[in-house]
Amino acid sequence: MKIKTAIALFMMASVSACSMQEGDFPSLAKRPFEDNKPVTSPEPSAPSVSRPSSEVQTLVDTAMAQSNAAHSQFLKDLRRVTGHVNAARGSAMSSERWVVAQMDLAALEIVRGPSVSALADIDRIYTSQMNRSFDDENAGGTAMVESKRQEILAQVKQQQDEIDALKAKLR
Repeated sequence: MKIKTAIALFMMASVSACSMQEGDFPSLAKRPFEDNKPVTSPEPSAPSVSRPSSEVQTLVDTAMAQSNAAHSQFLKDLRRVTGHVNAARGSAMSSERWVVAQMDLAALEIVRGPSVSALADIDRIYTSQMNRSFDDENAGGTAMVESKRQEILAQVKQQQDEIDALKAKLR
């Protein structure tokens, strides 16, 4: 008798659970992947390219001009310094040729200073633009600032690589 009662209670509980009408239940309809059809996602919309403010554009242009001028001077002076370093190669430390080459390398470091300063400036501008774009969707120009930042960074890296190579020749 106990088994019949348990079965009856189980069946009543099952039927009452099916008749519930309240609640937010998932649909039992077939989903696309259940038919082995490829699931397509909507095309991502192209990000809107917006221009930076005129103030930001001026700051970026100034940093770029500063770096370009310093890089141009660096490349001009590099020829002379390379000649002095090659002449001092193999010379004893503290020899006249070695000292001249070291002084030229120090001067070359100073010439590249504005490029390094421009990189610091554009890093600040880029950080500020990133913060603005998070706070205000209409704050544009982050991609442009990043592009100019990469140009300055490439100049600074090239300068550092050249100086490192010249220093290695004097060791």
